[in-house]
Amino acid sequence: MKSSFCSCFTIPRHFTQYLLAFVLLLAGQSSYAGMDLHDAIRLAFNGNYEYQQVLDTVKKSDMSLDVARSAFRTHFNASLRSDAVVGADIGQQYRISLSRKLGDGSRVEAGMYASQFDSSALSELRVQYTRPLFSDPERSGVLALKKAESDRNHSQRISEVGAEELTVRVIQAWYRAYLAEQGIAVQQAAQAASSRLVASVKARYQNGLASSFDVEQADLNAAHSSQTVKDAEALLQQNIDKLKMLIGLNPEDQVDFDFSLLTLEDSLYKPQKPEVLQQMALNHRLEIIAIKESRDHALQRMNIITQRIGPPVDLSIHYALVGQGESLDDTFAVDDRRVGLGLNVSTDFALATEKNQSRLAVLEYNQAERSYKHLASMVKTEIRSALRQMSRNEEKFQLALRTEKLGEKRFTLAKKRYDDGQIDVIELLESQRDLAQAKQSSLTARIDLLLARLNLDLISGQLRDKWQLPQGKKVQ
Repeated sequence: MKSSFCSCFTIPRHFTQYLLAFVLLLAGQSSYAGMDLHDAIRLAFNGNYEYQQVLDTVKKSDMSLDVARSAFRTHFNASLRSDAVVGADIGQQYRISLSRKLGDGSRVEAGMYASQFDSSALSELRVQYTRPLFSDPERSGVLALKKAESDRNHSQRISEVGAEELTVRVIQAWYRAYLAEQGIAVQQAAQAASSRLVASVKARYQNGLASSFDVEQADLNAAHSSQTVKDAEALLQQNIDKLKMLIGLNPEDQVDFDFSLLTLEDSLYKPQKPEVLQQMALNHRLEIIAIKESRDHALQRMNIITQRIGPPVDLSIHYALVGQGESLDDTFAVDDRRVGLGLNVSTDFALATEKNQSRLAVLEYNQAERSYKHLASMVKTEIRSALRQMSRNEEKFQLALRTEKLGEKRFTLAKKRYDDGQIDVIELLESQRDLAQAKQSSLTARIDLLLARLNLDLISGQLRDKWQLPQGKKVQ
């Protein structure tokens, strides 16, 4: 009965996974079942240390942008002084106002000012308008606001670049783990073949068709194969630990990785000409766009500063309703109106500040222009190098496939010749090792080719559209 019950009652696989996850949760560990490459990329966006640091930089740029915008918001101003002195009288002064800076550099302020002393009091309702004599976006703060907006956009693009680079790093780590896992399968197949060979040699030895030396050689080869499997398993665990760290997990977390390759059909992958890829990179690479904007801002600032006529001069006019009396209550009965004009200018006679600002603006633009040209040249060099690397990897992959097929034929022939007594066991073992190495080399060449294609799509700016990868986090 017990045997019959066990044979008919089966536990569903998903239930087993949930049960294992529950046990691991009680033990303080996390469990992830059936994680594929897209899941790993999404998890990295939430857990990778370097990428989270980049996202924090974007948040800081948002704060800087908000501070720059606050210069053009309505400001509330208030002050109270109880040590104001007029003549020999000590009293109090009060001030409350609202002010706003406009985009042309002018400023509007409206407020109430009051002062009270032992024998007199004064109240004033004032509206004041201040405008620079020469309109200047750099001095008014408009250019600084545009720069803050550009910096915020730049930080956002940096986060997108970081997301792409993180995606590629995850894929590379995933492929290395996949390669190690497949390498285990190759070595296990070689180990199984070695075990069968040991049994075959021992059987021949018992029939007087093989020597004890042949048995010793077969046993040694089987021991080497067993050690190679253990090395491959250790390499896989090492690559898995690195992958866990990359996607933000702990090494203790239990993860059921579903290793598979993210690839395109060979018939669909046809790289364009170098000139086309270079232009695509210049149009789509986010760091190129960012440095273009930085160069354009430097050019705009240079044109503004070099066209200045002189130091800043501010003109102001104000209109006030004034009330005077012996007490503060008496001043609320307005009995006078006043209109005032003002002029404000501050500079040294040599205009050193203005001259050096102009020279510095020209220098900064020249630096930005050189940086853009240098980066554009680097991108073009990267494209050409990536194309050459991919071409070499394609040739190596085709050569590895041919070597693997030839190795299979050679091993089959060697096995037949050994069974016929035409060769000794050493030659058979050599053909077996050559076949295992050929299979491993073929697998490695395939991974190298896929990574070379991936790198070319990354540096040409078409990674996400072409590979349909998950998007990074948008910073709100």
